[in-house]
Amino acid sequence: MKKRKVAFLHVSFPDGGAERITMDIINYISSFNYESYIFTCNLESEKLPTESVNSFKPLLLPDSTNVDSVENADFIIYSLDKNEIDIFILPHYELVTLSYIRSRTHCKIVFAHHGVPLWEVENELSIMKRKSARNFPKKLEWHLLRYPKYKLLGKFEKKYLEKYRKIYDTVDAYTVLCDEYKKKLISKLGVQSENNKIRVIHNSERPVTEVNLNKKKQILFVGRMTYADKRIDRLLKIWELACSDLPDWELVLVGDGPERATLQQKAVEMELPRISFEGYSNKVGEYYSQATVLCLTSTFEGWGLCLTEAQAHGVIPFAFGCSAGVKEILSPSGVNGYIIPPFSIRKYARSLVALLNNPSRIKEMQMNVIQKSKKYSTEAVGLSWLCLFDSLFVSQK
Repeated sequence: MKKRKVAFLHVSFPDGGAERITMDIINYISSFNYESYIFTCNLESEKLPTESVNSFKPLLLPDSTNVDSVENADFIIYSLDKNEIDIFILPHYELVTLSYIRSRTHCKIVFAHHGVPLWEVENELSIMKRKSARNFPKKLEWHLLRYPKYKLLGKFEKKYLEKYRKIYDTVDAYTVLCDEYKKKLISKLGVQSENNKIRVIHNSERPVTEVNLNKKKQILFVGRMTYADKRIDRLLKIWELACSDLPDWELVLVGDGPERATLQQKAVEMELPRISFEGYSNKVGEYYSQATVLCLTSTFEGWGLCLTEAQAHGVIPFAFGCSAGVKEILSPSGVNGYIIPPFSIRKYARSLVALLNNPSRIKEMQMNVIQKSKKYSTEAVGLSWLCLFDSLFVSQK
């Protein structure tokens, strides 16, 4: 039987959560007569797990400095044809040359959106708000004039909706992470509620074979240290409120990014006790195995892989209810984690202190979160991808 062939595009591979999801898909579909390829500008083979090294065929793009170049587009077109690839998947990256590629190839194209639809709007507003806070006149201008104008006129939303519409019209299928995101896109794009290209496929979570339930008194953060989305400065304020009621606990932050130095300086200025910045780690499982809770304080978060990773390790996750994806993972609140009303620092701190001073509740919730993580198993999510692929093959006939 002829193998079916699937190709993915990543600017750098492996690099983060989206790349991990791609590897989960590849590993799952390989048992169903699929062969996988990855287009990338930068292949970091040393970061690949040993079992994944030979699970796909890399296709290195000739222009490593600009993934959107015509030279790369021509190479993609040539490679799709030469290797007889059936399905081309773009996990989250909005390739500028997609329409050009579409017009010159016959394979099916899937765009996989790994975030909150129109997250770019909140990102731009957050960056502008931070810049305006540098002096009082600019801050006043932002709150009284610029922010209302951007929100009421929808300047940013209109700009990004055009991009979303162009991608939607170009591809054969468009995946999102939960039902609420599908509803939002249907509404914003004005497409039919039935017979549209949008499919809901969750991100997968790998099972943990041996979960350590004998945890340390550790509060954990895992993620890239950026401002607009992650807002780790909020976590420092939460710890400032909670630390005196949790004298035996420590806050451990794992990750790197442009905000790390600022956050470390802020922690010193705030005189925060029992806090450590661990930097980047490719062995985050070791941190999950020791921590009792995970704290996320994002402004927007499409799915939050660290939330399901925490659940799989028996770590109880806290997060602001900033998106439908976060709410789906942690619901019901108080059972599978804690959903805190955005963006109440005090309610977050109170909920954290209440749980961490209740050992019996911790033990009960540890079992709950492990069970919840199984809903997003690689098998369940992999099957959803296979069903999507099958539907695309049917439409070819």
